[in-house]
Amino acid sequence: MGSRVALLDCLEAAYRMDLDGAAYVNHVAESAAPLLDAGLGVLAYTYETRRGAAAAIDHHGTSKRFDPAWLPRFYGAIGEANRPDGSSSNPTGYDTWSHLTCGQASQVRGMRPFLPYFALIGGARDTFAVNAFDASGRGVWVGAPMRVARKVSKAKVAMFTRFAAHLTAAVRMRRMGVRRSRPAAVLSVGGALLDATGRGPVEAREELRRAALDFDRARVRRGSADSSEVMQRWRPLVVSKWSLLDEFDSDGRRFVVAVDNGPPTQPPRRDLSEREHQVLTQAHLGHSNKVIAYELGLSDSTVRVLMHRAAKKLGASTRAEALSNFRARVAAAR
Repeated sequence: MGSRVALLDCLEAAYRMDLDGAAYVNHVAESAAPLLDAGLGVLAYTYETRRGAAAAIDHHGTSKRFDPAWLPRFYGAIGEANRPDGSSSNPTGYDTWSHLTCGQASQVRGMRPFLPYFALIGGARDTFAVNAFDASGRGVWVGAPMRVARKVSKAKVAMFTRFAAHLTAAVRMRRMGVRRSRPAAVLSVGGALLDATGRGPVEAREELRRAALDFDRARVRRGSADSSEVMQRWRPLVVSKWSLLDEFDSDGRRFVVAVDNGPPTQPPRRDLSEREHQVLTQAHLGHSNKVIAYELGLSDSTVRVLMHRAAKKLGASTRAEALSNFRARVAAAR
C-alpha cells in the first residue's frame, strides 16, 4: 500500500494547478522522491525548445536530499566539454533524450559520454529520468542520480513511462490556465453527466462515465489496488480529448470535471482524421503504440487501426515507412 499511496501523491502533485512555475517543479520533485530517490535526491526542471533550437531550462526544482550546490560544477563541466557534434548540453544530452519518455542514462548510447560527469552530482554513477514532453516543444524532466549503477527494473520503467504521460497532460493544462476556464463537462463522482459544453461530452457520456468511475476508484480507494491498477484506471486523457480533475463546490461537495486537453499535433494534414494525426504525432515523438494508447486514452487495438489507416493515406505499407513520410512532410511544413 505504501508504494501505491506514494504513486498517488506523485500523480496528484503533477496535477497541481495552483502553484507557480518554481513552486510547482519543487513540489513535483519532492513528491516523486519516495519512488525515485536513489540516495542523492531528485532534480526536476521545465524546458522549452522550438524547431530544433537548443533546449532552454526555465524552472529548476529539487527534493530536500538533492544539494543544488552540485549543479554549477556539473553544468560547467558539461559546457566545457564542447561536444563535437554540436548537440545541446543544457539540458544535458537533450538531443539524445528528446525522443525518450523514461530511461536510464547508462542504457542510452548517446548519454554514455556524460556518465563521468555525473560524479559531480554527489558521486553519482548513473541517472534514472522521466521526460514528459509533447509536440509543443515544452517539457518537464525529473531525474534521480544513482549512487550505484544497477539496471532499473522493467516494471519501474513502465510505471514512470505512464507517469510521464500524466505529467505531460498536467503541464499542458497548466499552460492553458484551466482553472480559469469553463470545463467541457461536470460529472458526479458516480459518473453521471451533470453539465456539458457543446455536443462532444454528451455524445461521449458513456466514455466519460466510465473514466470518472475509474478516476474515483484510483484516487479515493487508496488501499484497494496496486500501483499498476492505479495507472490503468487513471488515464491522462479520455478518448484523446479530456483530462479529469477533482472539483469541490462551496458546500464541499466533490465533482469530477472534464477539461479540454487534446495534445498538440504536427502541422495539420487535410487527408488525416484528428485522431490519426494525433497517433502519428505521438509516434513521431518516438512513442510505441502501447504508450500512445495510454497517453490518448484509447485501446491498443484502436491505435493499431488508426496507425494502419494513416499509413495507407500516406502511401506507406509499414509503420517505419509511414513515419518516414510523416517526418518528411513535417520538415517540409516548417
